[in-house]
Amino acid sequence: MAAAQEGETDVTEAAAEPKTSSVAALGAIVSGALILQVAATIVNTAVPLKMALAQKAPLLIGLVGSAYSVGFLAGCFVIPAFIRRVGHIRAFGVFAALQAVLTLSFTATPLDVWGISRLGMGFGGAGHAICIESWISGQAKAGQRGRVFGFYQILNRLALIGSQIGVGYVSLQSNDIFLLASAAFSIALIPVGMTKAKGPESGEVVSVRLNTIWQYAPASVIGCLYVGLMGGALTNVAPAYGILIGLDQTWAILLTAGIQIGALVLQWPLGLLADRVESRKIMLSATLSVVFCSVALGAVLWFALPHARFWLFGLFALIGAGSMPIYTVAVAHAYFRLGRERALGLSAQLLFLWATGSAIGPLVSTAFMQAVGPNGLLAYLGLLSAAAGAYLAFRLRRNPPSANPFGERKPTAPTIPDVSPSGRSQGDK
Repeated sequence: MAAAQEGETDVTEAAAEPKTSSVAALGAIVSGALILQVAATIVNTAVPLKMALAQKAPLLIGLVGSAYSVGFLAGCFVIPAFIRRVGHIRAFGVFAALQAVLTLSFTATPLDVWGISRLGMGFGGAGHAICIESWISGQAKAGQRGRVFGFYQILNRLALIGSQIGVGYVSLQSNDIFLLASAAFSIALIPVGMTKAKGPESGEVVSVRLNTIWQYAPASVIGCLYVGLMGGALTNVAPAYGILIGLDQTWAILLTAGIQIGALVLQWPLGLLADRVESRKIMLSATLSVVFCSVALGAVLWFALPHARFWLFGLFALIGAGSMPIYTVAVAHAYFRLGRERALGLSAQLLFLWATGSAIGPLVSTAFMQAVGPNGLLAYLGLLSAAAGAYLAFRLRRNPPSANPFGERKPTAPTIPDVSPSGRSQGDK
C-alpha cells in the first residue's frame, strides 16, 4: 500500500510539472514580458510629459493616468475567462496587438481624448499581467517559483528604468516616441509566437473574499491600497510634476527614473527583512520615511537650496524606496495570516486592491496640484503616508488573530485567478 501511495504521489507531482521545457518556455515569456515593459514604460512616461509640455491642466493629466488603471481593473474581472478559452499564446498576441494599435492612436488624436486610448491600454495591460504571471507560475518548478518570480521582477524593474532614461534621448516634441513604443509592443510577439511550449492548464481556484482579508490581515489591505495610491501618482503624475516646477524634460525623466531606482535598490532587502521582522513594523518605518522625504522636498524647494535638482532626484529615489516595495511586504503578511495554499485567490484580490488605489491616486494627487500648485503632489504623498503610518501604528497596539485560521488544504496546480467583484471565483455559487 505504501509503495502504491508513493507511486501515485510521484505521478501526481509529475503531472503538476510542465510537460514542455520549462527553461525554453520561461525564456520565451520573460523575453516577451521585458519587451512589453519597455514599450509600456515609454508610453507611461511620454503621455504625462507631452501633456505637461502642452500646458494641460494637472487634473486632466490625472484623469488620463487614472484611465489606464480603470481599464486594468476592468480587465482583472473579464480577461481570465478569455485566456482560458483561447489559450495563453493567442491571448498574449491579442493584447500586444491591441496595445500597439492604441499606442499609434496617440499620434492621430487630440491630447484631450487620450484617456480613451489609455483606458484600452489598461485593459490590455491587465491581460498581459495575468498571462505572464500565470504562465511563469505554471512553467516554473515548485521549488523554484519564488526565485524565478524574484529574478523576473528585478529584470522587469531594470527594463523599466532603462526605458525611462531612454525616453530622454528621443524628442518628445515629435510622434516618433509613440511609433517606437508601438513597434516594441509588436516585437514582443516574436519570442512568444516562436515558442513550442504550451501555457499552463486551468485548475481549481481557492477564492478569498476581501472582507476575509480585512478581518485577518487588515494591514495587507492598507498596504496594497497605499502602494496603488502612491504608485498611481508617482508613475502617472511625477513626470508632469517635474515639468511644472521648471525642470527640463531630461531632468523630469530622471526624476521619474529615480523613483524606480530607489524601489529597485530596496526591493530585495525589504523582501528578505519581511521573513525575519514583523511586517507591520517594516511598513510603518517605510511610510514614515516617505513622510520625512516629502517634508524635506518641500524644504528644498521653499528655501531654493543649491543643487536642488540633485536633492530632488535623491529624495524622490528615497520616496520610491519607501513606498513601492511595501507591496511585497503586504503580500507576505497576507500569506502568513491566511496561508499560502490560497495564493492565487489571495493574489487576485490584492491585485484588485492595488489597481483600485492606482486608479484613484492620479485623480486625488492632481486635484491637490490643481488647488495649491505643483507642490500639491508633495502634500498628497506626505499626508497619504502619514495616514497609512498612523493606521499601522494603531494595528501594532492590537493583538492580531492567529495566523492561517482556515487550516490546511491540499495544494493545487497553478492556474489563472478568476474573480468577480464580489470576491468569489466564477465556480462559486
